Amino acid sequence: MSDGIAGYGRVVLEVTRKDLLIELRSKHVLNTAVVFALLVVVIFAFSFARSFTDVGVVGSGALWIAFVFAGTFGVSQSAATEVEYAGLDGLLLVPVDRSAIYVGKVVSNTVFTTGVAFVTLCCTVVFLGFSVALETVPVLLVVFLLAAFGFTSTGVLIATITARARLRELLLPLLLVPLVVPVLLAGVELTRMLTEGHLSWQWFQLLLVYDGLLFLTGVATFEYVVEG
Repeated sequence: MSDGIAGYGRVVLEVTRKDLLIELRSKHVLNTAVVFALLVVVIFAFSFARSFTDVGVVGSGALWIAFVFAGTFGVSQSAATEVEYAGLDGLLLVPVDRSAIYVGKVVSNTVFTTGVAFVTLCCTVVFLGFSVALETVPVLLVVFLLAAFGFTSTGVLIATITARARLRELLLPLLLVPLVVPVLLAGVELTRMLTEGHLSWQWFQLLLVYDGLLFLTGVATFEYVVEG
């Protein structure tokens, strides 16, 4: 039993390491997402900052718009790279549990999306004057992590389904965003509450429960998606 768990963990770790190394060497997804996040913040700063008395609303909007783009772009390019270089086909030739491949890709995309969200947070603080108390930053990072986990749990699955479609860039957001609306709502509300100095654990519970549902759905169906 312990050998099986250890073997499963090794596969997850290797898939995660592979994805992160590819991105660290190419920096294709990271550079694009960070530049877009910066552009979103700058556009919000010039277009909306003077129209709203509450800077927190503008900062939160810029933050989560960039989050959606980074998450969508990340899972899309990850799946496209696997198809282009037959990486997923190679992984499927290895006699391992298919769900371990899924978990590894979810972990790597979660790390990437959380990192971009943190960079965006720094940009909103600098360009929009978004006020974040230092003691709330660790909690806000946990919110980013949980939201990224739920987002990529569904994103990896749908990106794998649409990777070979002709209009995958259009299909992915159309299928993905409606499914992760509860994750985004919870993230927006928790961000707002943290900037106002109070927190509702009901939104945390919603985020945790929905993350769990999305992740377990992906674990249960990924094998049928890649081998169907």
